[in-house]
Amino acid sequence: TSDGGYFATGFLDVSASGGEGNDDYRSVNSSTNLFYKHGVGEFWGIKLDADGNIQWRRYFGGSNNDRSYDVIQSDDGGIIMAGSSESDDFDITNPNGSYDFWAVKVGLNGDMLWQKSFGGTGIDIGYSIDKTFDNTFLFAGDTRSSDGDIQNFKGNTDYWLINFDNNGSMLWQQTYGGSDFDSARSVLELQNGDLLIAGSSKSDDLQVSSNFGQNDVWLVHAENDGRLISEISVGGSEIDLANDAVQLQNGEIIVVGSSESSDNLVTENKGSKDVLILKLK
Repeated sequence: TSDGGYFATGFLDVSASGGEGNDDYRSVNSSTNLFYKHGVGEFWGIKLDADGNIQWRRYFGGSNNDRSYDVIQSDDGGIIMAGSSESDDFDITNPNGSYDFWAVKVGLNGDMLWQKSFGGTGIDIGYSIDKTFDNTFLFAGDTRSSDGDIQNFKGNTDYWLINFDNNGSMLWQQTYGGSDFDSARSVLELQNGDLLIAGSSKSDDLQVSSNFGQNDVWLVHAENDGRLISEISVGGSEIDLANDAVQLQNGEIIVVGSSESSDNLVTENKGSKDVLILKLK
């Protein structure tokens, strides 16, 4: 974080914790119980100092499953946690349907500044967030919706990428995929301003040019407004997944995931499921 510390995020089962996990927690029997109000899963944020000491902990969410998978800091110092929410109460004020992409911005003191839901009436799960050079935000995951915020749904499950500003207002959205299951797990703004979206695909039609069997690693190269430039599938006859990507200073891109294949573009397998690392030029 900009103050030299660290921020960890994930999700907490507040029902199982008895309300603990929030430093403003009050006993369930206390008349000042303000925070024991949520359900089975919460966005959980933990602020640490430079030495790893806990400065504060907060949870955010509603009475159903709310899970934070990624976090980024904005230029103004605020922290944006990104994931999905199934709730329609407590901290969630504008749900669209079953599961939505959900983003929560907090200050460095833990106070919630805003929260936003994005999606349609189906299941939409956000996994990855990245900050652009102009301090907007890219939020990627998958969608099963064909309404609400989602346009040009391809079928079954698509990659879904949205761009929103520092106030949580959506600027644009794009879907990518074919008629089968496609799920994005990582979004990255490249050094030249283009975008890389990494995940997996079972499709072999529409925007997906090939499939080697089961799920393949599927990489989408897009312009800075989300328009598709090119795509590539990498895999074998078994399940191959991409989970994250990073660009090196020399411009090369490293993609990491897992593979159960030992044929086609995956030349070896050391047993059951292996770590898979790809390097792109």
